Amino acid sequence: MFGKKKKSSRVLSVALALAMVTGLFAGCSSSGSGSSGGLQKITLQLKWLPQSQFMGYYVAQQKGYYKAQGLDVTILPGGSDIIPEQQVNNGVANIGVTWTSSLLKYQEKGWGLTEIEQVFQKSAMLLVSKKSSNINSIADLKGKKIASWFGGNEYELYALLGKNGIDKDKDVKLVQQDYTMNQLISGQVDAAQAMTYNEYGLLLENGLKDSDLNKIDMNDAGVAMMEDNLFVNNAWAAKNKGLIVKFLKASNQGWAAACADPDAAGEYVYQKNKSVSLAHQKFMAEQVAKLVVPAGFDKSKIGYIDSAALQQTADLGLKYGLLTKTADVSKAADTSYWKQATGNS
Repeated sequence: MFGKKKKSSRVLSVALALAMVTGLFAGCSSSGSGSSGGLQKITLQLKWLPQSQFMGYYVAQQKGYYKAQGLDVTILPGGSDIIPEQQVNNGVANIGVTWTSSLLKYQEKGWGLTEIEQVFQKSAMLLVSKKSSNINSIADLKGKKIASWFGGNEYELYALLGKNGIDKDKDVKLVQQDYTMNQLISGQVDAAQAMTYNEYGLLLENGLKDSDLNKIDMNDAGVAMMEDNLFVNNAWAAKNKGLIVKFLKASNQGWAAACADPDAAGEYVYQKNKSVSLAHQKFMAEQVAKLVVPAGFDKSKIGYIDSAALQQTADLGLKYGLLTKTADVSKAADTSYWKQATGNS
């Protein structure tokens, strides 16, 4: 999930305090395409608190890539009570970061929002267990107690179970997952959801070794649903295409730089916000780089929207309860901004 605490309530308290403080500053910032000192303003709404999950935007800001494009970008932190789709729909922000699966749900509701770039090319979702639980295959999940965050994060888990003939209501016991990995560490549950860049790192930081754990990767299991993307309000986008193209150019430069040196990017994000710990931000940066630029991926195509992956996200969402009707993915995303920004066809 996003920004869970490390070991105890200490980090959650810090995170909540950070959310309140940054929220106060966010309330003072302006949104829109006005100019400031010759720079055009854009407001970006993150899905969660400042962390290396969003390092590309912070690095673009740090290295002056936005200014080079004539942009003054305000980055608004997210939080448990902030919905990026709502912020962009209401005009509080111009561009937002959200999960593709989540955006499809709001599009189904009739909100005028469109994806313009797919930042994460792979799902970061894992189902993790300790080897002592003897979950050596997906079939071994039967009869086990599994923790899920729910709240929109459960559909890849539902797809994993359903695809493998496991009834989520009869064959397993699903329980609410908290903001730590303590339930798994203490043995209260047999398996739990974890993001490669966050909760899996928390397990390692709490003394477990990779050799102590079994992982089910949603990509390998064929049930990956796309996560972090960029999206816009259609009405605003229609008047600001050039602005969006400039934003994507600079952001992708930031992502390229961050992925080329995730250690430096993680340190910058930590020094800027002092969130969780330096080691965790560096770990997160390293893992996020693998999602943005997976092995063998063409770095010139950062942000590429894979129509097959988008279709799979929509199909799984419909089959397992996220969506109530078939989504027209040809209308869910507009690749024209990305193509102009990157020069790809």
